[in-house]
Amino acid sequence: MSIRIAIAIEVVGSEEKVAEHFGQCAKFNVCEINEDNKIVKYESYFNPLTGDHGGACQLPGYLNQFNIKAIIAGGMGQRAVTNFQKFGIEVITAPGLKFDDAVNLFIQGKLSGFEVCKHEHEPGHHHEHHHEHEDN
Repeated sequence: MSIRIAIAIEVVGSEEKVAEHFGQCAKFNVCEINEDNKIVKYESYFNPLTGDHGGACQLPGYLNQFNIKAIIAGGMGQRAVTNFQKFGIEVITAPGLKFDDAVNLFIQGKLSGFEVCKHEHEPGHHHEHHHEHEDN
């Protein structure tokens, strides 16, 4: 039986790489890999939620429609990881890898596991702390 995986992609120059920030990736490359570990189908889908704060939490539902078994991304917050796991989709983090390398390593069984991003919020959204000083 073939399996389908999705890779979160950012384009750097002319290279496609695994996107550092899952929620802000440009697109998703979906590959179907057959029993002989050959890519038999390749599709590309633009990220419909690019730049949408909190969009990363909705993306697992969006990607689930493509019947994927695993998602490969750079970094991902805990809520997005949990949402993928609810759909039975394996989360793999591999920041900075070229697209081809990520697919080949996955096919060889050398790519697995994930690390949750420490920052739940996307860059650019800073929480400021104000300290009130009382005059005595």
